[in-house]
Amino acid sequence: MWFTEDDLRAVAGDGSFRRGREYVDAVGDLQPTALGVRAAVRGKDVYEVWLGRDNDALTGECGCPFGVEGNFCKHCVAVGLVLLASGASAPEADIETYLRSLDQRELVELLLEQAKRDPALYRQLVLRAGSTGAPQVAVLRRQLDSALRVRGFADADYATRAKDVVDTVRDLVDAGHAAEARPLARHAVELLVAAMGAVDDPSGAISGVARRAVKLYARACAAARPNPAKLAAWLFQVRSNWPTWPTIDIGDFAEPLGETGMAAYRTLLDEAWHALDDDADHTVLRGMREQLAKTSGDVDTLVDVLADDLPAVRSYREIVSVLRHAGRLDEAIRWAERGVAETRDLSLTELLVESYLDGQRGDEAVELRKADLRSARTRVCYGRLRHTAISAKVWSGLRSWALEVLPPEELVGALVDDGDVEEAWLAAVKHDCAGVEVVRLRAETHPADVLGAYRTLVSECLGRGGRDAYREACVLLKEMAACAERCGESVASFVASLRLAHARRPALLDELRRAGFSS
Repeated sequence: MWFTEDDLRAVAGDGSFRRGREYVDAVGDLQPTALGVRAAVRGKDVYEVWLGRDNDALTGECGCPFGVEGNFCKHCVAVGLVLLASGASAPEADIETYLRSLDQRELVELLLEQAKRDPALYRQLVLRAGSTGAPQVAVLRRQLDSALRVRGFADADYATRAKDVVDTVRDLVDAGHAAEARPLARHAVELLVAAMGAVDDPSGAISGVARRAVKLYARACAAARPNPAKLAAWLFQVRSNWPTWPTIDIGDFAEPLGETGMAAYRTLLDEAWHALDDDADHTVLRGMREQLAKTSGDVDTLVDVLADDLPAVRSYREIVSVLRHAGRLDEAIRWAERGVAETRDLSLTELLVESYLDGQRGDEAVELRKADLRSARTRVCYGRLRHTAISAKVWSGLRSWALEVLPPEELVGALVDDGDVEEAWLAAVKHDCAGVEVVRLRAETHPADVLGAYRTLVSECLGRGGRDAYREACVLLKEMAACAERCGESVASFVASLRLAHARRPALLDELRRAGFSS
């Protein structure tokens, strides 16, 4: 075998390797190829996977969305694990020896014969022939049209053909033919854009190839600069006409656009924005304006764009985050204060507290947390106040006040969170509100104290009725029995009383039997 399990983990990463184990049973149709194996793996769709070697390095290809981006995915891992378990190895040595024994004429005949029966091989050979030496752009464009243009519907091999086309154009760029590759990459994007409206792509494989095509076009434009104004117009048209796809980041095109192209793009965007009616959907153009402002690095413009969508919570969060990142903390605080006052959103409150603390305004952060606790007297709000007050170094003088604000059940929970189990138990007994959490904690050190509390909890479960409640009651009964045994006592009489009191509840009697409380 040319690889080990450690090789799989190293190439895939821990996350993909772990997920790949879950797909081992989904691997089928394992077939040897010249330098590896090919298999089908069933996931959200059925993906074709190739696993092999490249200069003795383990490599893999998969048709899933993650795989088409060039990643060694979980499906590749699954095939590798199956191959390791089978003990089989790729039979490339004999084939390589045989092929090397053939002369050029015999190799050409062999390839041509196979290409007659294999459309994928034929397409790859034509693409390679068109990109060899001086690129035959017209030939490649015809092949690109043939592979990517959708007439009515797209067949199952569409994503594979699209990947081959994009790979060929990429090879042109790599070989220094960016000028020839640029119009081909753009045409590929346009055809894929058109196809996305006519194909079913539940696995995301086609959209994954399309994202690569957009990135490739940006790269080709950077290497062989087009007219910046025309590029800006094209980007604006594609992005505005297809709002959900493709995902075009104007930042990828910042270099080929330059100042002239960026200015042209901004003009087109501003004109379209001001031409919108008040009742029109502003979402697409707003997103484009936001992206442009982020690319330009103009914080004030970005804030203005985001402010157009207020009082949306997301816009407040973005504004505060942008200003914080720019080191303009006082402005970030003013925006966060306005957002909290207007929306009462928790995430904005968290940002405001964090900003107060960063700005050495801990007293204001604490007052905000105190106001929240007065409004919602819960252990959660108590915990937030504790965390903030500790950061502001004022918790010791606040704790007693905060505990007094809480109602009994929340008080018990807050004391548990503080790690003060003894005080939590005393509060639970005093207020007759011993819940499961504090009872279990007390049972660890004082089992005799909790027998009565367990009786109450079991009775409350039975009062709710239903199988789930009965199962919960049996869990509590088992815990109670363990505590009683530690004290030299038994729950038999309590269980017997339950059977007698609920004799007409066969579901409960069945759950008691299943839990080991037989009559």
